[in-house]
Amino acid sequence: MSTIEYYPNQETTMQSITRKTIFGVRLAFAALVLYWLLIFLGTHLPTRSIANVPKINDKLIHFTMFAGLGFLLCYITTSRRLLPRFGRIVVVGLIYAAADEWSQGFVRGRTTDVHDFLADACGLIGAVILYAVIRYLYYRFRYGSQTPQPPCFSGNILVEPTES
Repeated sequence: MSTIEYYPNQETTMQSITRKTIFGVRLAFAALVLYWLLIFLGTHLPTRSIANVPKINDKLIHFTMFAGLGFLLCYITTSRRLLPRFGRIVVVGLIYAAADEWSQGFVRGRTTDVHDFLADACGLIGAVILYAVIRYLYYRFRYGSQTPQPPCFSGNILVEPTES
C-alpha cells in the first residue's frame, strides 16, 4: 500500500482485474474471449475486405497477436505449479495457431502458411517467457530475500511464494 502524497490519510492499492466482474463475467476472461474472437476474425477475413489497411509485415502482426494471446492466457490462469501451467498455455496456443493457419486455407484469398504459424509460435512462447520473467522479478522485488518460499525453480516446478 502506498499513501497518496496530497491526501496522507488515504491509502491506495492497485487492484487486479482478474476478480472484477461485469454482468457476472470476470473482466479478464471477457477480455480474453473478445481478443481471441478478434484474432479469429482478423485471420479469417477475405483479403479483399482488408485491402484499405496500411501494409505491415504480416509476420509481425501474427507475432504480436499471439504474444497478446499468450499474455492474456498467462494472466487469467492460476496454478501453484507454474511450469505445467505455462506448458499447458503453450500447448493450447500452438494447437490454436495450427488450427487457425490450417482453416485459413478454406477462406477465399487466404492461404495456409507455415511461416505464419512460426510467427504465431514465437509470439506465444516469447510472451509466456516474458510473463514468467516479469512475474519472477515482481515477486522478487515485492518479497525480497525474506520470503520463506521465493519464486524460483524447485525441481521441475516453479514455486509461487505464499503470503502470511
